[in-house]
Amino acid sequence: MKNGRPPAILLGGEHTAVPVARSLGRGGVPVQAIGKAGDPVRRSRHCDVLVDLGEGEPMQDRWLEWLVTDAPPAVLLPCCDDGLEVVARHRGALVDAGHSPIEANDDRLLGMLDKERTHELAAAHDIPVPRTLAARDEAELAAAAATLAYPVAVKPIEAHKFRRHFPVKGFVCFDQPELEQRFAEVRAAGVEVVISEMVPGPDQYHSMYTYLDPDGNSLWEFTKQKLRQYPIRYGGGCYHIMDWDPEVAELGLRFCQSVGLRGFLNVEFKRDERDGELKLIECNHRFTESTALHLAAGLNVAVFTYCHLLGIPGPAIERPYRERIALWYPLDDWRAFKEYRRIGEMTWGGYAKSLMRGQNFAMASVTDPGPMLSSWQPRFRGAARKARKLLPGRRGELAAET
Repeated sequence: MKNGRPPAILLGGEHTAVPVARSLGRGGVPVQAIGKAGDPVRRSRHCDVLVDLGEGEPMQDRWLEWLVTDAPPAVLLPCCDDGLEVVARHRGALVDAGHSPIEANDDRLLGMLDKERTHELAAAHDIPVPRTLAARDEAELAAAAATLAYPVAVKPIEAHKFRRHFPVKGFVCFDQPELEQRFAEVRAAGVEVVISEMVPGPDQYHSMYTYLDPDGNSLWEFTKQKLRQYPIRYGGGCYHIMDWDPEVAELGLRFCQSVGLRGFLNVEFKRDERDGELKLIECNHRFTESTALHLAAGLNVAVFTYCHLLGIPGPAIERPYRERIALWYPLDDWRAFKEYRRIGEMTWGGYAKSLMRGQNFAMASVTDPGPMLSSWQPRFRGAARKARKLLPGRRGELAAET
């Protein structure tokens, strides 16, 4: 313990863990993390130790074994879906080991990890969703291909298992042959998927964050927008802004309460340009990379959650908070802009205007540069390898010329 406080153990040490560690560390909370050697949170001055438990199966078993045998009693804060699954499936063992895991209805938590179940629960409670069909075999794929309108998304039922095989969130398919090809790839990897119609409209998504107590009462809500993503159409967010949208807050809260969720929650929607309705995309039961943006807006959600789980006073999460500030991934956002401009969805002027606001960064920090430098090391090594390959050939060309 440090200052009489138990540590927070972050389950997962990749990019999402970095702003969470900074938030907790600046709040005086000792921070540990479990993950793998190359995780960027290891280089943060706010992370006291990262326990390298490797990657690959059975990773969750290794995490559980360490938590119940070697870890100090701690507040457990998942920063990835594997961490969520460890908590939901083994809460009793974790509590018996002295830990304070995140608050949740574990059956419903597992439902949010299952995209098919998420959509079923939403539809059962009259929350608008894009048309989605299961595709467990070729017959169901054929039915989906004949029923849904293109383009469609091939979405993993369990995203964290999908990412062990593919470095993307899913696949967008514009015709049946492409859909059949992608389906063959995911079947070969042993990953289950659903086929979902893409919600038409610009790549702008709306998110609501809330915390529901054991009785389902909201302790607070706030909203943000994702204005751009890369790759476009179905990639990771590269430009987010804080806002306050009562419609998004109301629908997100209605979804969370109606399906029986508890604890810290993030619900994402996209507005359908055909009917103007917000359609549910997904629900996360964990911290997200935009934690850096929330913190810049004055919303210290990680410390709030830590304190709430221990039953001690924590920071207030309330309106008004700083709106219109941005979370920016400059390189990916530049790549996204070039694609949006190529297809006529954005102009130079529109792009420049969108950047005229306070910018914040998920990884970059003057006072904590380690994670950013760590994340850039693979790119530096790749550039160095390319340079070394070029040099012998260049010398050979020069020698031939002389």
